[in-house]
Order: sequence, then structure tokens, then C-alpha cells
Amino acid sequence: MFTDPEFARIGLSEMEANERGIAYRLAKIPLVAVLRTRTISETSRLHESPYRSKERSHPGFTVFGVEAGEVMASVQVAMIAGLPYTALRDAIFTHPTMLEGLIPLFTNVPAAAAAVAHAQALHS
Repeated sequence: MFTDPEFARIGLSEMEANERGIAYRLAKIPLVAVLRTRTISETSRLHESPYRSKERSHPGFTVFGVEAGEVMASVQVAMIAGLPYTALRDAIFTHPTMLEGLIPLFTNVPAAAAAVAHAQALHS
């Protein structure tokens, strides 16, 4: 949605993944962690993405903040291509850009052990 700030989402949200019983890990960072937001004084809001625990794939991606639609489109292409989140995490993006924020987001994916504990807590 082209609101101010923008909201973009593709695939499942965290709540939808929970409702479907999909085991996942959640990567989440505030936009202040994205260097480009500091250069344009737009540091509020966040990036968020649930990841399937075993497959390293992402069932969804949400971004709420400046240039959200542009960032979401890149993740959408990766999802269509079936790329793991590590492909985006390890990419070299132009600096400073909003897309470069995918690196700290995907570096912030919790360890698999945390995902198992989270899934067990949901089902107990």
C-alpha cells in the first residue's frame, strides 16, 4: 500500500504462519539498522520476515517504512526463483540503499534451536 510510510507484504505474515502450523524462524530489525534510512532521516518502522526452519525459504516478507514497495519487489523475485534467504543475505548491494537493509535482516535470522523452542511453545 502506498501510504506514508509505505506498507508492503508478500506471502504469509507471522500470524498466518502460526495459524497454518508452519514451523518458522522470525527475522526482524528496526529500519534504523538500514544505513540508507539515516541519510534520508526516515528511521522509523521495520523489516520482518518469517523463515521455514528446515528449508531456509521464506513463506512471507513484510516491510513497513520508506521505499517498502521497492524492497518487497526484490524479495518477491527471490521467492519466485526459490532462492534461500542466505542468497540475499550474502549479496553485495549498492551502498547506501534500502535494499542493502536485507543484509542485516537476513543476518538476524535466529538459530534453528530457537525455532524449535518457539514451535514447541506454540503447540503446548
